[in-house]
Amino acid sequence: MSRIKGPVAALIGVVALLAAACVPPPPEPATGTSPNDAPRAAEAAYAQPGPYGVGVVTLSLGDRDMELWYPADPADVEGQDRDTYFVRDFVPAWVEELLDPEVNPPYVTDAVRDVPAATDGPFPLVLFSHGFAGFRLTSTALTTHLASWGFVVIAPEYLERGLASVLGETVAAPRSDLDVADDAISTAVEASATPGGPLEGVIDGSEVFPIGHSAGGGTSLRLLQRDDVHSVIPMAAGISELSLILGNAPVLPADKAITWLAARGDGIAAVADARTGFDYTPGPRRLIELDRSGHNNAFTDLCEIGDGGIAALARATGLPIPEQLLALGDDGCRRPPNAPGPEVWDEVRHFLTAELRFRSGLDLEPVGLGDAVTENFDDVLVYRHDP
Repeated sequence: MSRIKGPVAALIGVVALLAAACVPPPPEPATGTSPNDAPRAAEAAYAQPGPYGVGVVTLSLGDRDMELWYPADPADVEGQDRDTYFVRDFVPAWVEELLDPEVNPPYVTDAVRDVPAATDGPFPLVLFSHGFAGFRLTSTALTTHLASWGFVVIAPEYLERGLASVLGETVAAPRSDLDVADDAISTAVEASATPGGPLEGVIDGSEVFPIGHSAGGGTSLRLLQRDDVHSVIPMAAGISELSLILGNAPVLPADKAITWLAARGDGIAAVADARTGFDYTPGPRRLIELDRSGHNNAFTDLCEIGDGGIAALARATGLPIPEQLLALGDDGCRRPPNAPGPEVWDEVRHFLTAELRFRSGLDLEPVGLGDAVTENFDDVLVYRHDP
């Protein structure tokens, strides 16, 4: 391997020094009561489904749809068919025409469509934002789990970065992700306020708890500007040092909490950026790094669709899809080194649920957020928190 010498090497060194000099210093860590002091600090209480059944309904935002999952009485979902989705429902017409009609593997979720909502609400409102080349149902393994533990979860279609758009379908009237999120939140709250409606009284709209995958993690961070958002959870997302140097990194308020969930093997969103995000979070913060995980398997359903995941399905059918897009869909799906999604979902489900229940007030003290909780999991490589 040749070595870089002379003026070029010197220039690279100067650039590196200037970059290091321009990175602003990180804030002092937040202080307060440690979750290690809570009585149930070491308990992995939320890895398994909660006490509620899960219902699901689709709402219209006018130019796009939004999914809404909610707690239901277990008796109302017992013995009922689970809701199922098909990826080909989210592809553009030209892909649909090329696909063999037999290529349509279903994904069965843990929700039942249109069952009555539980009557002991209202329940805190979580907004899930999907990533680039995604769609609103990409992470039902997480959204249904949260509903089983007492949350209403909404997931709008971000058409502008969605799967169909990335594959060439034109969005008639593009909107910003924050505009879509605002619309989704107001539509859900209005549905809960509609007398006699199926969702009447189901949602506590006083606060919103954004979570998001990949580009959706960026959406969640930008939603920190809302007065009704006090904590967010970006998954497979982060903040680059370059954005700090250029001054265009997201603003992270000192009075708001951020939990960063990252996969050590992520080839799309570098774990280093999640670490930087954690280091530059001035408010309460957590960082969880997962083993045997890439961009998709720990945070989405995508690796479990068909035989080998959505990208493997596309390759098997011979569709003319750019390799970069296939690599995005495939990241985390190859086994080994990655685990099947269900083997790493427990870690993500627990930390998501524990953090959201604490921030929303469903738990008055943190449950399962102390250092010792990691002893319950095989794939948590790093857990850091302040306080």
